[in-house]
Amino acid sequence: MNDQTWNDPGARSGATEVDMQSGLDCDEYIRRDPATARRFSDALVQFEPDDRLDVLEDAHDFLRAGMPIVLFGSIMEEAAFWADRASRAERKAYCLASYARLSEADRDAFLCYIRRREDAC
Repeated sequence: MNDQTWNDPGARSGATEVDMQSGLDCDEYIRRDPATARRFSDALVQFEPDDRLDVLEDAHDFLRAGMPIVLFGSIMEEAAFWADRASRAERKAYCLASYARLSEADRDAFLCYIRRREDAC
């Protein structure tokens, strides 16, 4: 991944969700659906240059999943439900913040789980 947030979490403390996305992420969507990307760009340039970032931030706030809230079922079911709706930036931010607050033993167990290597456990 070409993203400083993953490679050096402390380097960008206080970064916003928008800051956590890399330019490579946008290229993927443009290649996948260039017509929609063009319509989006065409619509965005209709706004005054000073308003464009505000428009994008408002759209992001409207479309993002928000913070996880456990309402029904198990915590894992609710976490999966939230993650399915969260933006990539939200998932990365909550993942990194949660991981940073785990105990050393819980970090080791988490890494063992995601690596799925028995010799690491």
